[in-house]
Amino acid sequence: MKYSYPILIFLLTANILAGLAFFGFKNSDAVIINFYDIGQGDGMMIEAGNNIQVIIDGGSTDKIVEKIGRDLPFYDRKIELVIMTHPDKDHLGGLVDVLKYYQVEQVLISGIKCETAICREWDKMIKEKNVPIKIARAGQTINLGGGAYLGILSPAEDLSGREIKNDNDASVVAKLITDNGSSVLFTGDAGFEIENELMAGNANLNSDILKASHHGSKYATSSEFLKSVSPETAVISSGKNSYGHPHEELISRIESYGAAIKRTDLEGDIKIEIEK
Repeated sequence: MKYSYPILIFLLTANILAGLAFFGFKNSDAVIINFYDIGQGDGMMIEAGNNIQVIIDGGSTDKIVEKIGRDLPFYDRKIELVIMTHPDKDHLGGLVDVLKYYQVEQVLISGIKCETAICREWDKMIKEKNVPIKIARAGQTINLGGGAYLGILSPAEDLSGREIKNDNDASVVAKLITDNGSSVLFTGDAGFEIENELMAGNANLNSDILKASHHGSKYATSSEFLKSVSPETAVISSGKNSYGHPHEELISRIESYGAAIKRTDLEGDIKIEIEK
């Protein structure tokens, strides 16, 4: 069968686009945030475009590696940045496996002292893979290229080697911002105390999307904090647990504020695109 020239061009273009989709090329005008269903824990991947990926936390098991492998093309074995918000196992555990299976260009951590078994394994992998470490501190900016960047809002000071009674209070809080003003706030397990510090410090918290802190704990995401962030959507990352997460008190606060609620324990993986 013979095709006219315009039809041939159309078919060739369609085949090329299909091939690009197959090999994992995505809309470069958007940032994709994947909130993974990895059980009781946090595990997220930001796809900033131009093959730039940022992992924020990794849950307690290697489940996140499977999730990343599904979303990245087979030939992309590099993660540009891994952020470990704090060293609780339900945030750190899976990141050890990310280090094992991917080439990680840099890790960003609060730097607090941790001597648990999972922290020792993490430190061992960091040394074996010779991964550069950066200590998070408010005011830092990480350029993700193509019209997107991360601003670090907390910790307020260098916590390197410090012993912190409640390591949730040392959570790295980061805000993803794009050139067109879209934004996502990642809060780790920060509680009321850190939220109050952020508000008192006049941090620019206003964000379209809020990753609700501490898996929906009633001791985080206060009404005042919700007003400061003013999110359209709150995402809660949680799974089967004995803590009552997400707590009905927290759900009620978000509903009273008027934000939409998305939950990994009910919806599975959540994928949100924001324009650059």
